[in-house]
Parts: sequence; structure tokens; C-alpha cells
Amino acid sequence: MHTRKHQSHAMLQRYYFPLLFSVCLLMLQPWQESLLFQRNLIDAGQVWRLWTGNLIHTNGWHLGLNLGGFWLLIGLQQIAATPRTLLSQILFIGTGVGLGLWFFSPQVAWYAGFSGILYGLFMLSGVRCLQQRDWLLAAVLIIGIGGKTVWDWLHNGAGVTAQWIDAPVIYAAHFYGMGSGLVLALLPAPRTP
Repeated sequence: MHTRKHQSHAMLQRYYFPLLFSVCLLMLQPWQESLLFQRNLIDAGQVWRLWTGNLIHTNGWHLGLNLGGFWLLIGLQQIAATPRTLLSQILFIGTGVGLGLWFFSPQVAWYAGFSGILYGLFMLSGVRCLQQRDWLLAAVLIIGIGGKTVWDWLHNGAGVTAQWIDAPVIYAAHFYGMGSGLVLALLPAPRTP
């Protein structure tokens, strides 16, 4: 009885933050215009857009694709176990995506989508699998996400995904996300008290 109760509590703890985060992404859609990464408005002082552009999407397909990828990582148990750690990872990678676009991709006038962060989480998970010697899952995660990014780059952001999301794929955001995820994976693990 005690073991079953402990397992239920652990499951609830593992899934409540990703569920809450997913609901937040859905609820932010009506504020797309106020949250979109728009270079001219960031330049005018609306700096929150550097980060909030990661939280809104161009349409329902775009949101659905990103949530599907997020829940795939959760299903594979490749998402941080604690809400605080997952939130920290999302904040770190999102900051890397926003600053990367701002400083290194001046041609990107606007950006919307969780995919930069998502690609970073995939990279982080893949490298952690390598560190744990889970070679197959590491290969699937790293080669899969890297291959998709190279594909988008070679097709200049056009293709089926671009048609679904009604916008070009901003593959630069994916590169910045993966780079941020790689940095996180290579940082020493924080010490627990």
C-alpha cells in the first residue's frame, strides 16, 4: 500500500509541471502579438520578447508539433525529474535562443515557437544518454534532431513543416537551442545539499 502511494506521488510529481507548462502554452496563444519576438519592437525597448517569442506559436499545427515533441521527451523519460530543474533548463535554453537570434541572426525579423527550446532539450537529453552509455537512444535523439535541423537549413526553412506552421522554419533558433542544450549537458551537475 505504501509503495503504491509513493509511486502515485512520484508519477504526479513527474507529470504535473509538464502538464501545467503545456496548458500555459495553450493559454498564451491569444497574446501572440504582445509576446512575439519582433526585432523592431525589441529594439524599441520591449526586451521581454527575446524570451517570450519561445512561448507562442504561429498556429495550432505549430503548437501541436511542439507539444508533441515535448511529450515525446516526457514519455521517453528524458525530461528533468524535478519541476525546478526543468524550468531552469527551459529558461536557460530560451535565453540562449533569444540572445542567439538577437546577436547572431540580424536577418530574423520575427520568431515564434517553442521549437528552439525543444531542440535544446532534445540535445541535452541526447548528450545525457551518451554520458549514461545509452548509445541507441543517444543516437536517435542527437542524429534525429541534428538531421532535422540540417534538413531545414538545406531547404532554407521551406518544406512540409513550413507549410503546416504557415511560416518559414527558423532553423537558426534550432541551432541556438541545441547549442544551449549542449552547454547545459556539459556543465557540472549541481551539488545537492
